[in-house]
Amino acid sequence: MRPIPATPADIGDGEDRRVDVHSPEVPASIRAKVQAMAQPGDQLWRCPRLSAPRGLLGVLGVGQRDVVIEWWLVDADGDLIEAFWEVT
Repeated sequence: MRPIPATPADIGDGEDRRVDVHSPEVPASIRAKVQAMAQPGDQLWRCPRLSAPRGLLGVLGVGQRDVVIEWWLVDADGDLIEAFWEVT
């Protein structure tokens, strides 16, 4: 089953939030990578972002923008260990 691309509705309030790695909202490919490298105390965060504008007007900073969900694995001190993006 292919992942469903994120939509503008997926950005929600735009706030980054902590997510349990076992949550169904975490894509299986991301979950596997996180579980392979996570240590006790590490946290997974879901960070919705808008992509760079694309199309002919993207050079000018206008154009269609998609939602990109970044997944950040951080240590107990809040330092970034790794960032993941799901490829669809």
